[in-house]
Amino acid sequence: MKSDPTLNQRLHQWMLRARIPASVLMAVAIVVLSRPRYESWLIGIAVIVTGELLRIWASGHIHKMAEVTTSGPYALCRHPLYLGHFLIATGFCIAGDSIMAFVVVSLSFLLIYMPTWKNEEKNLIEKFGDTYSEFMQATPALLPRWSSQALSGNFSWEMVKKHREWNHVAGLLAAALGMIALGYWHGSW
Repeated sequence: MKSDPTLNQRLHQWMLRARIPASVLMAVAIVVLSRPRYESWLIGIAVIVTGELLRIWASGHIHKMAEVTTSGPYALCRHPLYLGHFLIATGFCIAGDSIMAFVVVSLSFLLIYMPTWKNEEKNLIEKFGDTYSEFMQATPALLPRWSSQALSGNFSWEMVKKHREWNHVAGLLAAALGMIALGYWHGSW
């Protein structure tokens, strides 16, 4: 007999589903609140590229739910994919020259993504026990700290492909071009 999900399980499922609408909210806020300028776009693109390179690096190292990945960017912080996502969103706020968009992005990230990774960590502790608990104690959650282990492990382009990171890259290219169009439309370019 299957039991009803606990409040924690229902909250976790809601947060998993809320990630997409939260990302849409961030995108809408950036578009509505942005007035891109050429200079802000150049700086923002540098931050966006940094965030995406971090995501690609992380995607090429992680074997989701198969092991505790501690090499590559996972040696620097436990959640490099989320950090990359936040850097990308921040880069678009910079490209759009919008502090208000950054406020919306930051609040969305804090309210949706932080609880999501906390739940993911709980599941990883259940699956990997002390191995993941020790990783949590040794590695910061989001703000990277240098470790020589960042240079270890095997990066795999096949894993990047498996995690469909190329779809993300294509979307970012389209969005970056959209920011240029938005700047022209507003006359701020």
